[in-house]
Amino acid sequence: MFIKQSLHFVLLSLLLTALVACTAPTAAPADSEAGAPEPDTAAAEETGVEMGGEMEDGFKIGVVVAETGGASSLGMPEANTARMIASQLEESGGVTGPDGTMHPVEVIIYDSESNPDTAAAAVSRLILEDEVDVLVAGSTSGNSMAMVPIATENRVAMISMGSAGVIVKDAESGAAREWIFKTPLVNDHAGLWHMEYFAAQGITDICYLYENTGYGQDFLNAGLKAAEDKGINVVYQDAFERSDTEFPQLASVQSSGCEAVVVGSLVPGAVNVSGAIKDFLGDDITIMQGGGMCNSAFLTLDPSAVEGTIANCPKLLVDIEALPDSDPQKEILMQYRDEYEAFTGESVDSFGGHAYDAFVWAMAGLSSLEDGMSLVERRATVRETMENGFNGVALTGGVFSPTPDDHLGTTFATSATLVRVEDGQFIYYDQSEWGGELDLEN
Repeated sequence: MFIKQSLHFVLLSLLLTALVACTAPTAAPADSEAGAPEPDTAAAEETGVEMGGEMEDGFKIGVVVAETGGASSLGMPEANTARMIASQLEESGGVTGPDGTMHPVEVIIYDSESNPDTAAAAVSRLILEDEVDVLVAGSTSGNSMAMVPIATENRVAMISMGSAGVIVKDAESGAAREWIFKTPLVNDHAGLWHMEYFAAQGITDICYLYENTGYGQDFLNAGLKAAEDKGINVVYQDAFERSDTEFPQLASVQSSGCEAVVVGSLVPGAVNVSGAIKDFLGDDITIMQGGGMCNSAFLTLDPSAVEGTIANCPKLLVDIEALPDSDPQKEILMQYRDEYEAFTGESVDSFGGHAYDAFVWAMAGLSSLEDGMSLVERRATVRETMENGFNGVALTGGVFSPTPDDHLGTTFATSATLVRVEDGQFIYYDQSEWGGELDLEN
């Protein structure tokens, strides 16, 4: 199948499945840009594609990902996916509007350098100077949260690839952030999977080690709540730096008597702490990882350190052909895998998949735009489409049905699965093997 044909298949399937209910766009306040910080254009290095030049009848997707820096293991596959989509859009001519008109789409990619300040400068530039219609932005929770107020104040829909639930939901009020969406499972979902596994295995006392970042803290908070709800005791918890190679916390882990250690970190921290746990406590203790390490770098940095690890990851990482044909994600998982590997020559991972899902959302929003709309109207209509126009749409990260109150729209049972690391590969860890009783309605 040609690349441009496969892209159109994604959009056609999405738009035929979705119940698109775009309401009349609301105008932004006259001073909607007044409070936005001035963009530091020198801090935001452009690393990607600007196609088509001046396009009076075209649309723009702005992308901010951590292509370099400490979170590059997440941002690189996201940037690769963005360039793949840009190539597909260039070949296909863009997206088709409601009246059948083809609109070219420009994809502009900036590198956040894994730095929240650089991410904020980049998103300001995309909104105020590049005048993008929609944002695919945020490799990490910290970078995403730095961009959230800027996108919100300027009334531009932003789709994040970060994990923390607070990206899309206000921590104090619990209300959905009107202009912010996300595609990865939240840490609340990971906590539910972990506690389901521990309960099935008769494990009652666990420890938490987590990186000293927004992601790590959110991961811990979600795990503590899930453990309390399931009657599992968290007998020790402590933070470490993602770059650490020594972990004095393990003496306290040992003395606590916990039966399993839950790790919340990106690479390299996720790998380093796993190796240290094995060296200090032996191979018998259970090591459970969160979704921040669901990529190939986790497998290759130190294979012996991660062998036997259990984690909660999207299905994209396992042998997709082994999934039952009834699995609603199987077709889109194979499609993205084949497209990505053909474009890059590299294996897929879940973070590139999160970007792919975000682009499908964004392009569905662009496909709802009519000719003659102002930039303010286009931005508002894209947001309305993404909020109300999906109902049971299967993508790489789960089956999505967002609503005005839920800007993720997946349940913990449909957003990911348990995997094991065996012989350097992520292996699907079927529920029948570990005895959990998942509540599919949770």
